[in-house]
Amino acid sequence: MTTVTPTVWSRRKAGLRATLRNLLRSDRGSVAVELVIIVPLMVLLMVGFSEIYMYMRTVSALEHTAFMLADSLGQTSQLINTNATTDSNDLGSIWNAATLLSAPNSLNQGGGVIITSVCELTSSCTSPTNHTNTMVAGVPQIWWQASAPWNGSSMTTRVTPGNILPATWPFRNGDSAIVVEVFYTFNPFALTAGLWPDAPGTQTLYERIYVRPRSAQPLQLVAG
Repeated sequence: MTTVTPTVWSRRKAGLRATLRNLLRSDRGSVAVELVIIVPLMVLLMVGFSEIYMYMRTVSALEHTAFMLADSLGQTSQLINTNATTDSNDLGSIWNAATLLSAPNSLNQGGGVIITSVCELTSSCTSPTNHTNTMVAGVPQIWWQASAPWNGSSMTTRVTPGNILPATWPFRNGDSAIVVEVFYTFNPFALTAGLWPDAPGTQTLYERIYVRPRSAQPLQLVAG
């Protein structure tokens, strides 16, 4: 049987304490630990900022497309009901313009455009080019609607007979209006799909612009 003398035991305790102090003071491996903690957070922040940027860019492009189309149609007296592009007033030219305006988003692959011409029930609807405007409140009525040929099946108009114009829109006897609706299917987590397969699905972004025709006449749609 080995007997440990107090002196040997004290030396062992002192050595153990010294070893513990060295371990506590040592910074070996701390860089690796910090890297493991910080890098994933930095990547997450970068991806998050990228996702926010992609969303804001898509919304901005959609707003720009709807506004520019409405402004252009407001200066047009009539459109030609054809998907050809031989004339600037062809509906086909309008659809092509929408795809160009919405770049870099592919509006003709994941979006839609609907144009609605609105006339006044008792005046501009019955006599589009020969009527007198008054200050009497008018009754808006949908004259015609046209949709891009590549619109998705779920992209239906929100301009209905019971919801044509906003309640705050001043619409008088003889007035007319043009409504442009633009849709786009947006995937909010496209960059993180590989890391987050169960992320929420796509959503449909929607913009709607109202404008008055510069000619004070309802926008006509003639046969092509």
